[in-house]
Amino acid sequence: MKSRVVVISGALGGIGLASVEVFSKQGDIVVGIDIRAEDDPFVMQTKEKFKTFHYYPADCTQENQVKTTIEHIAATFGKIDVLFNIIGGSGRRFGDGPIHTVTLEAYQKTIELNLTSQFLLSKYVVIEMLKQNSGSIINTGSVLGMVGGNELFSTVTYAATKAAIIGMSRSMAMAYAKNNIRVNVISPGLIESNMTQRAQSSEDIFAYMDEKQPIYHGRHKLGNPMSIALAARFLADSEADFVTGVNLPVDGGWTAQ
Repeated sequence: MKSRVVVISGALGGIGLASVEVFSKQGDIVVGIDIRAEDDPFVMQTKEKFKTFHYYPADCTQENQVKTTIEHIAATFGKIDVLFNIIGGSGRRFGDGPIHTVTLEAYQKTIELNLTSQFLLSKYVVIEMLKQNSGSIINTGSVLGMVGGNELFSTVTYAATKAAIIGMSRSMAMAYAKNNIRVNVISPGLIESNMTQRAQSSEDIFAYMDEKQPIYHGRHKLGNPMSIALAARFLADSEADFVTGVNLPVDGGWTAQ
Protein backbone atom coordinates (compact mmCIF):
# COMPACT_ATOMS: atom_id res chain seq x y z
CA MET A 1 0.00 0.00 0.00
CA LYS A 2 1.36 3.38 -1.02
CA SER A 3 2.15 5.72 1.90
CA ARG A 4 -0.15 8.66 2.47
CA VAL A 5 1.22 12.17 2.37
CA VAL A 6 0.15 13.99 5.54
CA VAL A 7 0.77 17.73 5.82
CA ILE A 8 0.80 19.16 9.33
CA SER A 9 0.89 22.92 9.85
CA GLY A 10 2.19 24.16 13.18
CA ALA A 11 4.17 20.94 13.22
CA LEU A 12 6.73 22.01 15.83
CA GLY A 13 4.29 22.79 18.63
CA GLY A 14 3.06 20.36 21.27
CA ILE A 15 0.08 19.02 19.32
CA GLY A 16 2.10 19.20 16.11
CA LEU A 17 4.93 17.04 17.42
CA ALA A 18 2.50 14.51 18.88
CA SER A 19 0.82 14.34 15.48
CA VAL A 20 4.12 13.94 13.66
CA GLU A 21 4.82 10.97 15.93
CA VAL A 22 1.39 9.38 15.43
CA PHE A 23 1.33 9.65 11.65
CA SER A 24 5.00 8.71 11.26
CA LYS A 25 4.55 5.55 13.31
CA GLN A 26 1.87 4.28 10.97
CA GLY A 27 4.10 4.71 7.94
CA ASP A 28 2.82 7.98 6.50
CA ILE A 29 5.07 10.50 4.81
CA VAL A 30 4.73 13.46 7.16
CA VAL A 31 5.40 16.97 5.87
CA GLY A 32 5.63 19.65 8.54
CA ILE A 33 5.14 23.36 8.01
CA ASP A 34 6.14 25.90 10.65
CA ILE A 35 7.84 29.27 11.07
CA ARG A 36 11.30 28.08 12.16
CA ALA A 37 14.15 28.04 9.62
CA GLU A 38 14.99 24.76 7.92
CA ASP A 39 18.42 24.62 9.59
CA ASP A 40 17.05 25.35 13.06
CA PRO A 41 18.55 22.83 15.55
CA PHE A 42 15.11 21.77 16.75
CA VAL A 43 14.01 21.10 13.17
CA MET A 44 17.13 19.02 12.58
CA GLN A 45 16.49 17.03 15.77
CA THR A 46 12.92 16.34 14.71
CA LYS A 47 13.99 15.15 11.26
CA GLU A 48 16.57 12.88 12.86
CA LYS A 49 13.98 11.41 15.23
CA PHE A 50 11.32 10.79 12.60
CA LYS A 51 12.86 9.42 9.43
CA THR A 52 9.78 9.99 7.24
CA PHE A 53 9.44 13.62 8.38
CA HIS A 54 10.05 16.42 5.89
CA TYR A 55 9.97 20.10 6.72
CA TYR A 56 9.10 23.35 4.96
CA PRO A 57 9.46 26.74 6.67
CA ALA A 58 6.71 29.23 5.91
CA ASP A 59 4.83 32.16 7.38
CA CYS A 60 1.33 30.80 6.92
CA THR A 61 -0.27 34.25 7.12
CA GLN A 62 1.40 35.12 3.79
CA GLU A 63 -0.46 33.87 0.73
CA ASN A 64 2.56 33.69 -1.59
CA GLN A 65 4.49 31.57 0.91
CA VAL A 66 1.57 29.19 1.49
CA LYS A 67 0.85 28.83 -2.24
CA THR A 68 4.49 28.14 -3.10
CA THR A 69 4.92 25.69 -0.22
CA ILE A 70 1.80 23.64 -0.96
CA GLU A 71 2.55 23.52 -4.69
CA HIS A 72 6.10 22.39 -3.92
CA ILE A 73 4.88 19.65 -1.58
CA ALA A 74 2.35 18.38 -4.14
CA ALA A 75 4.97 18.39 -6.90
CA THR A 76 7.56 16.64 -4.74
CA PHE A 77 5.35 13.89 -3.32
CA GLY A 78 2.78 13.64 -6.08
CA LYS A 79 -0.26 14.22 -3.89
CA ILE A 80 -1.55 15.46 -0.54
CA ASP A 81 -3.84 13.00 1.23
CA VAL A 82 -4.31 14.73 4.57
CA LEU A 83 -3.96 18.26 5.92
CA PHE A 84 -3.97 18.69 9.69
CA ASN A 85 -4.11 22.44 10.29
CA ILE A 86 -2.80 23.16 13.79
CA ILE A 87 -1.24 26.52 12.97
CA GLY A 88 -2.30 29.36 15.27
CA GLY A 89 -1.91 30.56 18.82
CA SER A 90 -2.94 33.00 21.49
CA GLY A 91 -3.31 36.64 20.52
CA ARG A 92 -2.39 37.87 24.01
CA ARG A 93 1.03 39.00 22.85
CA PHE A 94 -0.69 41.33 20.36
CA GLY A 95 -3.09 42.67 22.99
CA ASP A 96 -6.09 40.37 22.55
CA GLY A 97 -8.39 40.36 25.57
CA PRO A 98 -11.84 41.70 26.51
CA ILE A 99 -13.28 43.55 23.54
CA HIS A 100 -13.14 47.03 25.10
CA THR A 101 -9.35 46.67 25.45
CA VAL A 102 -8.51 45.27 22.01
CA THR A 103 -6.97 47.55 19.41
CA LEU A 104 -7.75 47.09 15.74
CA GLU A 105 -4.12 46.08 15.17
CA ALA A 106 -4.32 43.38 17.85
CA TYR A 107 -7.59 42.14 16.36
CA GLN A 108 -6.15 41.97 12.83
CA LYS A 109 -2.95 40.21 13.89
CA THR A 110 -4.88 37.59 15.86
CA ILE A 111 -7.21 37.04 12.89
CA GLU A 112 -4.21 36.55 10.61
CA LEU A 113 -2.47 34.14 12.98
CA ASN A 114 -5.45 31.87 13.59
CA LEU A 115 -7.97 32.24 10.78
CA THR A 116 -6.12 33.57 7.75
CA SER A 117 -3.44 30.89 8.11
CA GLN A 118 -5.92 28.00 8.17
CA PHE A 119 -7.93 29.59 5.36
CA LEU A 120 -4.88 29.87 3.10
CA LEU A 121 -3.60 26.38 3.80
CA SER A 122 -7.07 24.89 3.28
CA LYS A 123 -7.53 26.81 0.03
CA TYR A 124 -4.32 25.67 -1.61
CA VAL A 125 -4.57 22.10 -0.34
CA VAL A 126 -8.14 21.85 -1.67
CA ILE A 127 -6.85 22.92 -5.09
CA GLU A 128 -4.48 19.93 -5.03
CA MET A 129 -7.07 17.53 -3.61
CA LEU A 130 -9.56 18.45 -6.35
CA LYS A 131 -7.04 17.14 -8.89
CA GLN A 132 -7.02 13.71 -7.21
CA ASN A 133 -10.71 13.77 -6.20
CA SER A 134 -9.97 12.77 -2.63
CA GLY A 135 -8.57 14.01 0.65
CA SER A 136 -9.13 14.76 4.31
CA ILE A 137 -8.70 18.16 5.95
CA ILE A 138 -8.76 18.57 9.72
CA ASN A 139 -8.79 22.13 11.02
CA THR A 140 -8.22 23.13 14.63
CA GLY A 141 -10.84 25.08 16.52
CA SER A 142 -11.14 25.46 20.29
CA VAL A 143 -13.71 25.10 23.04
CA LEU A 144 -13.52 28.90 23.22
CA GLY A 145 -15.04 29.00 19.75
CA MET A 146 -18.05 27.18 21.19
CA VAL A 147 -18.53 28.49 24.74
CA GLY A 148 -17.51 31.59 26.62
CA GLY A 149 -14.70 31.61 29.15
CA ASN A 150 -14.45 33.55 32.37
CA GLU A 151 -12.05 36.45 32.92
CA LEU A 152 -9.11 34.02 32.81
CA PHE A 153 -9.89 33.24 29.16
CA SER A 154 -11.40 36.48 27.92
CA THR A 155 -9.69 36.79 24.54
CA VAL A 156 -12.46 37.90 22.24
CA THR A 157 -10.58 37.77 18.92
CA TYR A 158 -9.15 34.31 19.58
CA ALA A 159 -12.68 33.08 20.34
CA ALA A 160 -13.97 34.71 17.16
CA THR A 161 -11.30 33.06 15.00
CA LYS A 162 -12.02 29.62 16.43
CA ALA A 163 -15.76 29.98 15.90
CA ALA A 164 -15.03 31.10 12.34
CA ILE A 165 -12.87 28.04 11.71
CA ILE A 166 -15.77 25.79 12.71
CA GLY A 167 -18.10 27.61 10.32
CA MET A 168 -15.55 27.71 7.52
CA SER A 169 -14.89 24.00 7.84
CA ARG A 170 -18.55 23.05 7.74
CA SER A 171 -19.00 25.14 4.62
CA MET A 172 -16.00 23.44 3.04
CA ALA A 173 -17.35 20.01 3.99
CA MET A 174 -20.54 20.66 2.07
CA ALA A 175 -18.82 22.30 -0.89
CA TYR A 176 -16.43 19.40 -1.51
CA ALA A 177 -18.28 16.30 -0.33
CA LYS A 178 -19.07 15.33 -3.93
CA ASN A 179 -15.32 15.52 -4.65
CA ASN A 180 -14.63 12.93 -1.93
CA ILE A 181 -12.89 15.56 0.23
CA ARG A 182 -13.81 15.37 3.90
CA VAL A 183 -13.41 18.38 6.20
CA ASN A 184 -13.67 18.18 9.98
CA VAL A 185 -12.62 20.20 13.03
CA ILE A 186 -11.04 19.23 16.33
CA SER A 187 -11.76 21.69 19.15
CA PRO A 188 -9.33 21.08 22.02
CA GLY A 189 -9.80 22.09 25.60
CA LEU A 190 -6.80 23.39 27.50
CA ILE A 191 -3.85 21.26 26.40
CA GLU A 192 -0.39 21.02 27.94
CA SER A 193 1.89 22.77 25.45
CA ASN A 194 4.19 25.77 25.05
CA MET A 195 1.17 27.90 24.21
CA THR A 196 -0.37 27.21 27.64
CA GLN A 197 2.64 28.07 29.81
CA ARG A 198 0.68 30.93 31.38
CA ALA A 199 -2.03 28.49 32.43
CA GLN A 200 0.43 25.93 33.73
CA SER A 201 1.92 28.48 36.12
CA SER A 202 -1.41 29.68 37.54
CA GLU A 203 -3.12 28.05 40.50
CA ASP A 204 -6.29 29.98 39.65
CA ILE A 205 -6.40 28.49 36.16
CA PHE A 206 -5.73 24.97 37.45
CA ALA A 207 -8.57 25.39 39.95
CA TYR A 208 -10.85 26.57 37.13
CA MET A 209 -9.79 23.65 34.94
CA ASP A 210 -10.61 21.19 37.71
CA GLU A 211 -14.22 22.25 37.16
CA LYS A 212 -14.23 22.89 33.41
CA GLN A 213 -12.33 19.72 32.46
CA PRO A 214 -13.82 17.39 35.08
CA ILE A 215 -12.28 14.20 33.71
CA TYR A 216 -9.10 15.36 35.50
CA HIS A 217 -10.88 16.85 38.51
CA GLY A 218 -8.54 17.46 41.44
CA ARG A 219 -5.48 16.35 39.50
CA HIS A 220 -4.17 19.78 38.38
CA LYS A 221 -3.69 18.29 34.94
CA LEU A 222 -4.25 19.63 31.45
CA GLY A 223 -5.05 17.66 28.33
CA ASN A 224 -2.39 15.56 26.63
CA PRO A 225 -1.41 16.64 23.08
CA MET A 226 -1.49 12.97 22.13
CA SER A 227 -5.27 12.93 22.65
CA ILE A 228 -5.61 15.51 19.89
CA ALA A 229 -3.17 13.69 17.60
CA LEU A 230 -5.06 10.40 17.99
CA ALA A 231 -8.36 12.14 17.25
CA ALA A 232 -6.80 13.51 14.07
CA ARG A 233 -5.60 10.04 13.12
CA PHE A 234 -9.17 8.77 13.38
CA LEU A 235 -10.60 11.61 11.30
CA ALA A 236 -7.90 11.15 8.65
CA ASP A 237 -8.45 7.41 8.35
CA SER A 238 -10.14 6.07 5.23
CA GLU A 239 -12.42 4.03 7.49
CA ALA A 240 -13.86 7.34 8.73
CA ASP A 241 -15.13 8.03 5.21
CA PHE A 242 -18.65 8.74 6.50
CA VAL A 243 -17.43 11.50 8.84
CA THR A 244 -17.44 15.02 7.44
CA GLY A 245 -18.57 18.42 8.68
CA VAL A 246 -17.99 17.37 12.30
CA ASN A 247 -16.67 19.57 15.09
CA LEU A 248 -15.12 17.14 17.58
CA PRO A 249 -14.43 18.58 21.06
CA VAL A 250 -11.54 16.87 22.82
CA ASP A 251 -11.87 18.79 26.04
CA GLY A 252 -12.18 16.64 29.15
CA GLY A 253 -15.90 17.41 29.39
CA TRP A 254 -15.70 21.23 29.10
CA THR A 255 -18.42 21.66 26.46
CA ALA A 256 -20.68 18.93 27.86
CA GLN A 257 -21.61 21.20 30.78
